[in-house]
Amino acid sequence: MIGSQLDFWVAVIAMAVITYLTRALPFLLSSRSRWLRRLTEGSSLAALGPALLAGIATAVIMPDVMALSGASQIVPYAGGLLATALSARRLGNAGVAVIVGVVVYGGLLLVVGR
Repeated sequence: MIGSQLDFWVAVIAMAVITYLTRALPFLLSSRSRWLRRLTEGSSLAALGPALLAGIATAVIMPDVMALSGASQIVPYAGGLLATALSARRLGNAGVAVIVGVVVYGGLLLVVGR
């Protein structure tokens, strides 16, 4: 029990530090910094932020998906994920896509019933 709690907190702290660094590092570096040029759009490191967010999302979503059983649990979850992905692709706005996904998830949860 103690080991799993420790693993959980180490993962949470690591995600917080990595997220903070991806957000704060561009502001901490000077505009002439070589590191800043490596982190901007012309670099292969430009995908680091989205890749970290995708990894964190996968780590959060997969345990829930693995615990699902029955159509009454799978349909709302799959519908919400699909609505989020489609609206993100169509609208190009991650915030609106998340809102759409939550609304679809809630609607399907009401329809299918829990």
